[in-house]
Amino acid sequence: MPEINNAFYDDLGEAWFEGDDHPIALLRVESRVKIEYVLDVLRQRQIGLGAEILDVACGAGLVSLPLAEAGYSVQGIDISPGSIAEARRRTPEGLDARFAVGDAYALDVPDESVDAVLLLDMLEHVERPADAIAEASRVVRPGGAVFFHTFNKTPLAWALAVHGFKVVSPRGPEHIHVYRLFIPPADLRTMHADAGLEVQEVKGVHPVPDRAFWRSVRQRRVDPAFAFKIGGPPWIGYLGYAVKR
Repeated sequence: MPEINNAFYDDLGEAWFEGDDHPIALLRVESRVKIEYVLDVLRQRQIGLGAEILDVACGAGLVSLPLAEAGYSVQGIDISPGSIAEARRRTPEGLDARFAVGDAYALDVPDESVDAVLLLDMLEHVERPADAIAEASRVVRPGGAVFFHTFNKTPLAWALAVHGFKVVSPRGPEHIHVYRLFIPPADLRTMHADAGLEVQEVKGVHPVPDRAFWRSVRQRRVDPAFAFKIGGPPWIGYLGYAVKR
């Protein structure tokens, strides 16, 4: 039974933001639609600028930094010291974004002290996703939002997220995704409900199968125009949010 490989993030350095032949380039592209989605929901929920956002498993700040640039107060935590070092290096002076090494199961954050928590691309990287969700629920204020993005447990998700990405990202290490850790949306709803959170919506996320997609396949690197789209069935990855009761 393969174990998830989370160690490789520690050595990415500048590859978090540069280069097109590593799987992190796909995550970088996908982060664009996640940022738009989070900002849209925050506006809908009237979680205004200056609100406290906690980005759990933030990596090098692909989402944290743009949210801070948009006017939010962002704290990013990640278990990877190398990723946190890169996030700090990329943080402009004066930007309200702080980064620290931390544990998703035991956040160094007071109860009900943040307005939103991000669990993006992390639930499929932990053995106890329900515990990570419960911890997010502990720190978010009543009425606050907990965002999630993860992979569905389907044959298509197995084909693309476990194996298919290697077609355009040949430098990818082994076991960066492990199928047994993928989560069906119904199971994720139950985990949130058990933690006092009510899922508001679930939306599919998938690559756009356009010319840039096929150029990426042909060239075995992520084309500059490669894009992801939100919408449709959650057959591969899915995105959504829950609200604390």
